Amino acid sequence: MKKISVTKLSLVLMTGVILFSCSKGDSGGDTTPTPPPATCSGTPGPLFNAVKSLMQANCESCHNNTIANGGMNWTSNCNIVANKDRIKARAVDNNPTPMPPTGALSQADKDKITAWINAGGRLTD
Repeated sequence: MKKISVTKLSLVLMTGVILFSCSKGDSGGDTTPTPPPATCSGTPGPLFNAVKSLMQANCESCHNNTIANGGMNWTSNCNIVANKDRIKARAVDNNPTPMPPTGALSQADKDKITAWINAGGRLTD
């Protein structure tokens, strides 16, 4: 009787360990995309379009529909809006992992991101 209980307990524990380890990325969960905000609608504004253009030129080769490094797909406007803080941290503040890996953005591009975020970081900004 104890053998069955120990076997069941072992099975439950192993299942829990597997489920827990699969739910965590190897970067501490940093690869889980942030869901798009509910307010991601409307016509893209000039500040957003400036950020979108620089991201197309510098980021989309590694973050797109096919290759979503770090779980990020920057071809989606809503993903850009939802992850504006991450974009600022990586591309402007160079923290924790500077992006793009080919070299820092120009100050003018960093200023575009900062201006967009300071204006609210919305699609319509």
